[in-house]
Amino acid sequence: MRSRSRILVLAVLALLASAALVSPGHAAGLPSRAKWLSDVRHDMVGSIGYLDRRTSGAHGRLAINLDIDNTSLATKYGGGAVGPVLRFAKRAHAEGVAVFFNTGRNGAKLRMARGQLTRAGFPVDRVCGLRSATVSLVQSKKRCRKRFVARGYTIIANVGNSATDFAGGNYQRAFRLPSYGGRLK
Repeated sequence: MRSRSRILVLAVLALLASAALVSPGHAAGLPSRAKWLSDVRHDMVGSIGYLDRRTSGAHGRLAINLDIDNTSLATKYGGGAVGPVLRFAKRAHAEGVAVFFNTGRNGAKLRMARGQLTRAGFPVDRVCGLRSATVSLVQSKKRCRKRFVARGYTIIANVGNSATDFAGGNYQRAFRLPSYGGRLK
């Protein structure tokens, strides 16, 4: 009987250990962090070249517009900056392009966003978020881009992972990151 108990305890421990190795996103039915980052790198291919071509000899106030969760910050995958997006933002900033963030966050999460982005290494010129629960996410994202444009900026690139990040225009080029059928928001 002792041997059976010992085997059962070992089996339970092995199961718990394997569950701990699964990334948060993977546990939610999403691909592993490595697969997701590979997909992000694929979707950002050409972004630096586009930025270089678009800013070469350009005049006026240029900006990029970035979503935060699972676009700039790996929210479902343990946090931290999303490397290809961080490199894109840093390059834009180095070229004199404003770096704007447009998010569905509100309240305390919105107030914390600038600090989280800065700690992750992002240059941050502006953060715009959801003001009210009575406004849809699509309307809020559109409102933010309109505000940026009304301040005299041309949004040359828009990076996001959800249809709400792209509805309504007011940007020149889209870089769509994986959402896995809307499961990664």
